[in-house]
Amino acid sequence: MSRIRLAPQCSGRSTILLIGLAALLIIVARATSAEDTATHRAYLPIAAGKPGFGVAPLGSGFNQVTEVTHAGDDRLFVAERAGVVKVLHPDGHVTTFLDIRNRVISHSGEYGFFDVAFHPGYSDPSSPGHGYFYVSYTTGSDDGVIINVHFVVSRFRVSADPNVADPASEVILQYEKQSFNVHKGGGMEFDPRDNMLYVGMGDDRLLLIAQSDNSPKGKISRLDVDEVDTALSQGRSPLTISEEHWVYGLRNPWRFDIDHVGGGIFIGEVGDYLWEEINLAPLSVKGYNFGWPCMEGGFVFPETNEVPQCQSPSLFKRAIHEYPHKDGSGRCAVIGGKVNRPAHNPNDGRYIFADMCSRQVFALVRDGSGVWQRTLLGVAETDMINIIGEDRLGYLYLGTASESAPIYRLNIP
Repeated sequence: MSRIRLAPQCSGRSTILLIGLAALLIIVARATSAEDTATHRAYLPIAAGKPGFGVAPLGSGFNQVTEVTHAGDDRLFVAERAGVVKVLHPDGHVTTFLDIRNRVISHSGEYGFFDVAFHPGYSDPSSPGHGYFYVSYTTGSDDGVIINVHFVVSRFRVSADPNVADPASEVILQYEKQSFNVHKGGGMEFDPRDNMLYVGMGDDRLLLIAQSDNSPKGKISRLDVDEVDTALSQGRSPLTISEEHWVYGLRNPWRFDIDHVGGGIFIGEVGDYLWEEINLAPLSVKGYNFGWPCMEGGFVFPETNEVPQCQSPSLFKRAIHEYPHKDGSGRCAVIGGKVNRPAHNPNDGRYIFADMCSRQVFALVRDGSGVWQRTLLGVAETDMINIIGEDRLGYLYLGTASESAPIYRLNIP
């Protein structure tokens, strides 16, 4: 039987990917004392010489976490698949920042609320992004027969209360019809140098659409979000703002990270047949193409030999790292992470990523000869890992697939 067909098909792995598990095995998190849930320590630099890899629980009551991020201050914003963004305050208490569960479909496959990203000028009254943040999610209905679902990227504004968003302030920037309930992507990252918002979208199980110029699916696109108010003032739809397809040939880029110091986009590309990939595209060059569905890892599918879009595999870019998920290791899906540049060591530069099912956390670094080398840092004693996030000081956190659970502060040795 062929390993690939160039018609929409269901990957057997979609049932284990990311937030798309409607029937996740729920693992009850360990009880955490009041002292453990206090989050003052979440924002303190790791002491020099502190030994070993580890994870420390912070807060509680978070459900299927899809992002942990910040707004330039000491609060942590924790997004949940159902459509809620919560605030974990420095004193340890948790409040609700945004609740749009009535707009989000999350009951099936990989549908849900994916990410929240704060404009680099969020706290600057002179910035065009003052008070604005951006979200990605799926909306609509899917009864298993008729699918009427769209992938949404939209802008919200904070209310007069800095701990509460205005749910009525939504402005939709991207509204993309979906055909299947898997391969959604949904990660978002700003380049703080120019305020461009990068959005990753999966191929929606449409395969060759990742090689098409006519859709953002299977790509990372770049949006000029500072054009939104100009469009509104001119009576245009914000859907008309500039959108550039920046990276091509992706299946399911669940998470990626913009390292503006190094000038690259690190992409965790969730694989299908065998290989998980870490891809690296430059911020300065548009059009890098990583070859899906013509190839995965270094393997070019012979079934695509007659497909016009796959005729020049030598032009596709290779992953900087790849690993198998059918080798008995228990690995199943790469969780793209962050370039490690904590406040106490901003020149670290290692790329930290994980595998969802094995819960192994890795570091990837280029050696003196230019070869990328992977190091196992340790195994997180948590439920399945959904995301790796960070605070304003560059310290990293894990979010998991658990219900009513903490998030976890990572100690990177």
